[in-house]
Amino acid sequence: MIPGIHVSVNGGLDKALDTLTELGLPCGQIFTSNQQQWKSRAVTGKEIERYSSRTAAIISHTSYLINLASTNKRVVKLSVPALEAELGRIHALGIKWCVLHPGAHLGAGEDEGIRKISSMVGKILLNSPADTGILYENTAGQGTTLGYTFRQLAQLLEQTSIPDRTGICFDTCHAFAAGYDLSSERAVRETMNEFNDTVGMDRIKAFHINDSKGECGNRKDRHAVIGEGLIGLEPLRFLASMPEFKAIPGISETPGTDSDRAHDIVKVISQ
Repeated sequence: MIPGIHVSVNGGLDKALDTLTELGLPCGQIFTSNQQQWKSRAVTGKEIERYSSRTAAIISHTSYLINLASTNKRVVKLSVPALEAELGRIHALGIKWCVLHPGAHLGAGEDEGIRKISSMVGKILLNSPADTGILYENTAGQGTTLGYTFRQLAQLLEQTSIPDRTGICFDTCHAFAAGYDLSSERAVRETMNEFNDTVGMDRIKAFHINDSKGECGNRKDRHAVIGEGLIGLEPLRFLASMPEFKAIPGISETPGTDSDRAHDIVKVISQ
């Protein structure tokens, strides 16, 4: 894997590039707009210029508010332009992938939620720049959130039906919380074999490398410092060393500062 972190954009998107350079990391993940607000921002000419000449590989993460499976019509009405705007911003910045939490069905049912998400994502992608794409992130399965099983991820990809512009961002903490054991080398092998059989390992375009505060199957999204959680350092090192993922970004989203996250990911991935 290629080591990276979710990096702060305080002071402007271009500051994230400076931070990655200072930390000696070749890739990172950013929010291109405030992840807790519907109102979005436009990227500046300076940011576009800096990103056009960057050396670091960058992915983005969409707003946490987006929920295309919502039963609330207002939320869906706001989610569609928010995702469209994100794709527009990453196109301007020369970023290929944005990571999307699939959403929560809020009682409508899992199959209906997956149908709604994949249908709308497909339409949004077809109306967005062709050099952009969406990575569905697996979830912990808290509440009515979708994407917590490998079968659901496969359904999302199949029903969206634009394979060159969709993929998976695999979060280790979320998978563990959803009931997929990653706490030993053997468990990692078995879990990734199951993923390959159900989804296909070639569909993984990025990893979120996080330890878990909660036990396997607890269905709660609680990231822990790597080596201080219930997954552990060695299994994550083994996952990161798998040859299938040699060219895939491994992004730490663990608690603390950018420097703390950099320390975490370097523990896992030797450069």
